[in-house]
Amino acid sequence: MKSAEDSLLPLMDRAPTTLLATLRRAHARIAAVMLLAVGASLTITALMALRTYAEHNLQLVARSIAYTSEAAVVFRDEDAIAETVGLIARQESLASATVVDAAGTVLGRYTRPQSTAFDILGDQLAELLLTQPTSSAIVYQGRTIGEVRLQGDGAGFVRFIFTGLLGLLGCLALGSVTVWQLSRRSHREILQPVKELITMTHAARGGPNSSQRAPRSHIAEFDQLGEDFNALLDEIEAQQAQLYQENKSLSHLANHDSLTGLPNRAYFRRRLSRVLQDAQTQGTSVGVLYLDNDHFKAVNDQYGHAAGDALLVEVAQRIRAQLREGDVVARLGGDEFAVLLAPLHHSDDAMRIADKILASMATPMATRFADSIVPSVSIGIAIYPLHGSSPEQLLRAADSAMYQVKTTQRGHKHVFNFDDDTRDLKETQ
Repeated sequence: MKSAEDSLLPLMDRAPTTLLATLRRAHARIAAVMLLAVGASLTITALMALRTYAEHNLQLVARSIAYTSEAAVVFRDEDAIAETVGLIARQESLASATVVDAAGTVLGRYTRPQSTAFDILGDQLAELLLTQPTSSAIVYQGRTIGEVRLQGDGAGFVRFIFTGLLGLLGCLALGSVTVWQLSRRSHREILQPVKELITMTHAARGGPNSSQRAPRSHIAEFDQLGEDFNALLDEIEAQQAQLYQENKSLSHLANHDSLTGLPNRAYFRRRLSRVLQDAQTQGTSVGVLYLDNDHFKAVNDQYGHAAGDALLVEVAQRIRAQLREGDVVARLGGDEFAVLLAPLHHSDDAMRIADKILASMATPMATRFADSIVPSVSIGIAIYPLHGSSPEQLLRAADSAMYQVKTTQRGHKHVFNFDDDTRDLKETQ
């Protein structure tokens, strides 16, 4: 036996139909069923009424023939009976008429000739609806002397049925026009809001910040659905904006120092690596300055960590103020900073910027911790490609040059020299 899933496979393979086509088929089916039901009920009711009318009319005709042929039956004048019966039967469009005496002997008879298929069909329909012949007694002086027997013609029934069929076809045509009008109205009032919702859904799926919104609808359900969908999109966009800000904030925290707001060591190394790749391709120079605060520990010990933090913030601001657009200053950790100069057109540019940084430190810093604190930094300078070709080599070279300043004359600058600055310097190829 086939499973339920197997029976659903043919339905799943079919191409999906549109809502408009589905509604049109539904309207057509409903209209056809209603018209057929109404037509059938009206036809049956009319046929029953026509049958009653025909029976009543045949009864009157039978009485008329009985009254008219009474004298001819008394005298058994068969010619007069036949003439009377034939005349009335033709006038009343009867299929057959028979006059018999009390013993059942036929005195006169009329039978309409069946010349067309229309007549045959009418007679068959008359036999179906008028199952029993209509009869009327011929009474003379209170005594029954004979009987009139009639069989109605079905031509009237056939004409009625054909007329009813034509009317039903007309109703079907009118129903088709009505269905078409309903389909257009459905498309305008029902399908158009659905299409707009579908378009908006596709737009929202393609881009998170779609500005499309569902329009208002005079249909309450669609209007409420559109409002709910718009509210959902607004909520999604708000959540995405919040998530974007949170990711941006997390990214900033991951790449920047929380105290000074400068980039941190990890960001500086990544940026230095990218700059060196570009410099190798373009054949340009890059400068790295390694800075260390002089007497930072003494400020921390004498005035406290808050004063030390304020000193670091002030030094960071003064360094940043002396740099060119595109240069990067980062806090490597503790009281150490690094500056990336790119591009560097001449090595003298690195020394010139280092001098500007040293000069900016000469102004005392007024704080609430002391009357004045004079910042001081020692700067080591390394140039690519003279002193190294990798981020590690340049940072080691600049660090070694800075150490040389710290041990000889703090608050000055020094360019790395392979012969002298070898403190913990290991070449990395």
